[in-house]
Amino acid sequence: MGNKTYRVGIVGLRGIAAGPVKEAPPYPLNRQVMTSHAACLALMPQATVVAYCDMEQELLTQFKSNWETTWPDAQPYTDFNKMLDEANLDILSVCTGDATHGNLVVRAAESGVKAIMCEKPLATNMEDANRMIKACADNGVPLSVGHTRRWRKLYHKVRETIRAGAIGPIDTIVASHWGARAMLFRNGTHIIDGIGFFAESPPKQVWAKLEDGFDDWDVYKGQGGKDPASEPGASGFIIHENGIRSFYVGSKNSVVPQSTIQITGPKGQIEFAMNGGVAKLLTKAADGETLSQDLIPDDYQAEYYVAAYEELIDLVENGGEGVGT
Repeated sequence: MGNKTYRVGIVGLRGIAAGPVKEAPPYPLNRQVMTSHAACLALMPQATVVAYCDMEQELLTQFKSNWETTWPDAQPYTDFNKMLDEANLDILSVCTGDATHGNLVVRAAESGVKAIMCEKPLATNMEDANRMIKACADNGVPLSVGHTRRWRKLYHKVRETIRAGAIGPIDTIVASHWGARAMLFRNGTHIIDGIGFFAESPPKQVWAKLEDGFDDWDVYKGQGGKDPASEPGASGFIIHENGIRSFYVGSKNSVVPQSTIQITGPKGQIEFAMNGGVAKLLTKAADGETLSQDLIPDDYQAEYYVAAYEELIDLVENGGEGVGT
């Protein structure tokens, strides 16, 4: 990366965008945790937040309280278009409700920003998704989606192991998602994106059944993740273009908030908790004994949103395609 400092604006100021640094439980991490966009951007000398926008005055006040020491000159806005016109942004972070991303991303791509980081899900209908992608492509603006696990070293360790042939060609991927927030759009998108990350192939056919009580959902009717009861869990089956068969099960009825993935090929299986730090590789010895090996990520300097923004800046400076395509 060069020496340029990138001017960042954030629209939508709820927790994932603007939350302060949090303390992890004393065991096993015993460290601070950066989960919000602002907390991660604050770690990056090559980025500075110069503007932030929300229609709720309380959220503007809260952002200032949390981050005024870090970015004393950052300007608050209640008008998104005014922020784009005045703040001379290099990067825009779109962190508003799930169904509102389309117009914001299109307007920003046409306004001259150099890159956009959009919270997941990218959109809640194909029309919005397609016009967002087209606007960014037409204007040469890298667009990255906040499926933050794509920048986890464990994800890459698992994918490198698969690419090296440890389990042979993938046959099936089974992803299970449990807990009160196992909603399809808000949290389920992380798990379904994980299926795509490891399958490395677009879907050819998809079947799905929403949770009971949501039979009238022909369009998105949720609350942007605010109320889990307002969005359905789902079960789905995907056949990918390369022949892989993937299964997704999302259930809000479990009291255990967990997500796991099992990736199986003719020579073995890899399984792990999608928020965990270690994966397990299961293979079979010549004598038939099952062998178990931990897949431990190599050392790394950054992951999650720090790595995501670093990659976005690299795309601005050097082009190419990122893992958050």
